[in-house]
Amino acid sequence: MERLVAALASAYGLAVERAERIDFGIWEESFSVWTDRGRVFAKRFLRKDRKDEVMLRGLHLSERLRGAGFPAPRIAPARASGDLVATVDGERYQVTEWVEGVCYHPGEMPARCVAPMGALLGRFHRLVGGERPALAGGFNSPGAAASQCRALLERYRQSPAEPFSGVAAAVLEEQIGLLEALPLDYADRLPLPQLGGACFNSFWSEQILFRPDGEVAALVDWTDGAGKPGFWADDLDTGIHLSALGLPAIGAFVAGYQSENPLPEGEWRALAASLCYEHLASVNFLYGWFQRPYRRMADWEATAERWHRLVPVRFRQYGAIEEAMLEAVR
Repeated sequence: MERLVAALASAYGLAVERAERIDFGIWEESFSVWTDRGRVFAKRFLRKDRKDEVMLRGLHLSERLRGAGFPAPRIAPARASGDLVATVDGERYQVTEWVEGVCYHPGEMPARCVAPMGALLGRFHRLVGGERPALAGGFNSPGAAASQCRALLERYRQSPAEPFSGVAAAVLEEQIGLLEALPLDYADRLPLPQLGGACFNSFWSEQILFRPDGEVAALVDWTDGAGKPGFWADDLDTGIHLSALGLPAIGAFVAGYQSENPLPEGEWRALAASLCYEHLASVNFLYGWFQRPYRRMADWEATAERWHRLVPVRFRQYGAIEEAMLEAVR
């Protein structure tokens, strides 16, 4: 805490009275801080490979959208430079106003929050505007995907005593079995997204603060590439997958989005293909277990287990998920 106190005094002129760590942020440290000017939210970025221009693009976008009424917290500029991120002794910090709200880990979000979360993403896409992106690249073939999964499975089998290794191995074995049962040209017949524009690129439950009634209080953490162009279906896929939403919640999420930024039926079919097949045909985030770039590996493992156990489940529910999406937008 001493480094944090000194950094906030140096960069922001804040006299810290009390600071507590917040149990969110796998790549960063987050703090609730009481100062001589009131309570603020502070973040210390641990990843050294983040590029300033990427981080600042999202932060400037959040300030612009906040001016248009979007629920983004006000960012405190550094005292001397006016920058939205301050660097002190080689560490980067961000300070925003304190927003009251509740954040949920993947798989723990109450049903009342799901439609407002979808509506928030739809509102974001509508406000930033659309542009036609390059053509989507298509999906990995079942054969190539199965080979990729088998190679990673062998790596996990070399660490059989560790609990997450067993989880990952079980999921990969199930993925391989499903992929090997598919026709070789299966991926060639799947629909691809067409519409897009500026995306949030890391939209999921841990970046949203909810009020007790389930409505959104704020969308936080704009530093992972928010504003970079892409396909809207990819943003939707990220929101559903990383929030570990199951079949009942997917329809509510889609209905919320459609209320703010209506998309044609073809885009929802493309989203279903991405959500149900593309994750099956990849190793998703499982390489991260070996790289271990996370602040709290135990927390990452619990989160990653929720993400990955749903991958084969969603593929088996492909038809039901697509129908739930289409029913929600009709």
